[in-house]
Formats: sequence, C-alpha cells, structure tokens
Amino acid sequence: MKNKAVVIFSISLLVMVILIAATIGTSGQDVMVDEWKIPFLNSVTGPIASIGEYMSWSANRAAEEINAAGGVRGKPIKIDVIDTGVSKDKAMEEMAKLVDSALVVMGPVPEACIMAAVPIAVKAGLFSMVSSTSYEYAVEYFPWTLSWYPITEEKLPPITEAWAKLHPDMKTVVQFVENWAAWPPMAEAHAIGIENAGAKMLSQVDVPTDAVMFEPLVLKALAQKPDGIMLTCNSEKAAKIIIELVKKGWKDKAKILVFSSADDTALYTTGGESLEGISIYNYIDLNLDDPRWQAFREAYKKDHDGIEPASLSTNYYDSVYMIKEAIENTGVTGDPKKLAEERIKIRDYCRNVKGFKGIQLTWDMTDGVPTGKGTFLFEIENGEKVFQAMSK
Repeated sequence: MKNKAVVIFSISLLVMVILIAATIGTSGQDVMVDEWKIPFLNSVTGPIASIGEYMSWSANRAAEEINAAGGVRGKPIKIDVIDTGVSKDKAMEEMAKLVDSALVVMGPVPEACIMAAVPIAVKAGLFSMVSSTSYEYAVEYFPWTLSWYPITEEKLPPITEAWAKLHPDMKTVVQFVENWAAWPPMAEAHAIGIENAGAKMLSQVDVPTDAVMFEPLVLKALAQKPDGIMLTCNSEKAAKIIIELVKKGWKDKAKILVFSSADDTALYTTGGESLEGISIYNYIDLNLDDPRWQAFREAYKKDHDGIEPASLSTNYYDSVYMIKEAIENTGVTGDPKKLAEERIKIRDYCRNVKGFKGIQLTWDMTDGVPTGKGTFLFEIENGEKVFQAMSK
C-alpha cells in the first residue's frame, strides 16, 4: 500500500511539474513592464488627417477593450500616437527615436513615410506593422513588416469584374486616377477586372493632387462617351467629381464606382445627396451579424457624427489584437535585455499567425501575406450601403 501511495504521489508530482513547465513555455517569464507601450506613427494632421484620425480611434478602441478585459498578461496596453503628418523627415526622425527601445511599432502612415522611415526600423531589427498600405509597398521590407492585403493584382480585379458584370450593358469605362501612393497600381488592377468582364477601359483621366476645379476633368472624361466611371482618388475629390458628373447630366449612378480608399468621412460630408445610387467597394461588411462588430460600429458612429466605419477603420484595431496575441502566445516579457529576441518573436508570430480572429474576418498569414480576406461591393440607397457582391 505504502509503495502504491508513493507511486501515486510521484505521478501527481510529475504531472504538476509538466503543467508548470508547459505554463512557463507558453507564458514565458514574469512580465518586466508596467504597461505595453505601442508607438503608432500616424498622419493625424495634414491632407489625410481624417484617415489618420479613424485609424488612431480604432487602435485606441482595441486597447480600451483589451484593458477592460485584464490587459495583456495582466498589464495594460497603451497606444502612443505620434503624428508625422505626411512628412518623410518627421517620420524618419520619430522612427529613429524608437529603434533602441520599442518592442514593436505600428505604421507609419502613409506610403511616403513608410518608404522613408521603415528602412531605419529594418536596419535596427524593429518590426513595423504597416497595416494601411498595399502588398507592393510592404514587401520591400519583408520580413520586418507584413502586408495587410494580398497582392493587389490578385485582390482587386475580382471586385471590379463583379461590378461590371452587374451592368452587362456597360461596354466602356473611364477611370479618374490620382497619383498618390499605392493608388496608381490599384487603378491598374481595377482595369484588369473591367476588361475581364468584357468591357473596355478608355483613356485614364489624371486627377492632380492640388486640383480645385473638376469641370475640365469631367468634360475630358465625358468626351470619350463612357458607359461607366471609376474613381481612384481621395474622398473629397471623388465627391466633387460625382457632383460635377450629375451637373453634366450623368443619370445611371450605379455605374459610378468609388474605390475603397475614398470610403472616408469627406466623401459623405462633401457628396451628400449626390452619392445616392453610386457603387462603392471596401473591406467591411457593415451588417455582419456579430456582437463585437456591431458594438464597434455603433461606437464609431457615435464618435463620427453618425457616419459608418470607413474602409480602413478596422486595420489598426486588428493590428493591436494581433500584437496582443503574439505577446501572450510567445511569452514576451518586455525585458530590455531580451529586446532583440522578443522583437523577432512578435515578428514571426504575426507573419505566420493562423486562424486570426479579426473583427470582420478570420484569416491566416503566410510569410507576411494574408489569405481569406474578402472585398465587398455596395450601392448607396437612402444614405445606406446596400450589399451587392463579394469577392475573395
């Protein structure tokens, strides 16, 4: 009996040791920080301040939720928004301040700041989550970043093809394109989808970044007698072009397609009733039947004068949750002595996470490139987005 009791005790002790070892393996050593500080290089002033604002809002929304649920490994998370405007010099200056201490960085925003500042992070071995740009910009800095989107030429043609197929009588399309950051390559991908549907792309109309008069641009487009219009330019310019098209007699507004980056506050405040009936694509299913999403949606509308969440509004929300998951699942401690190795832990986890549950979608990352993300096409009806089609 005595020997049996000893055996049982020994087995129990062994099980306890295994459980403790497993716990240490997943949670790592004691956390060495009072809070998890995540710098976010963002453009909250200047020409894209409205985009920067809602990206900051969503990152802070994620942090508030996480902290209310107990934080990350028992410690609160803090988003430190650092304004760079659209200044390359400011982005470089601020990134240089972070390379010796930051565990991970979100941003920069936009592309000019990415190209200027991310090489500094790469050289220092600092992982930067540039979650607002296209694959073509992000891939230049792999593995020290990831792409929030699949390859542009694979992701965008299916949604413009779906739009064109909804209008089989649409045989020719003119695209307005602003030469800003990733937008020209996106315009090229749009054209592939239009042509895949059997329509013809007419001569592109370039939209100057400093444009204030849109009648000449609209007349140039209408002179080609198109059946459809695509707008690949910023939100305010897109709205003003639509207003001018309506003035010039454009009737079938479902054959006007606005691209995702223009799905922003200024589109709606400037366009007003002129937007009724237009088509728009983005990466958000507004009517997703999920309590977490609907809570986000209502909070966003409350803080943005009733306007629905913008196309890119979930990117940095999900980025914060991905960083949280990386810290928890790799045992990151925040110990300054382990800075280099813990940066790599976060980098490798985020670039290859499987089954990540974003607020809209669940997806995998493979070597920094996502799969399983959808694109949604809507029409504006009575001021609301009404679902038309989805592509993956």
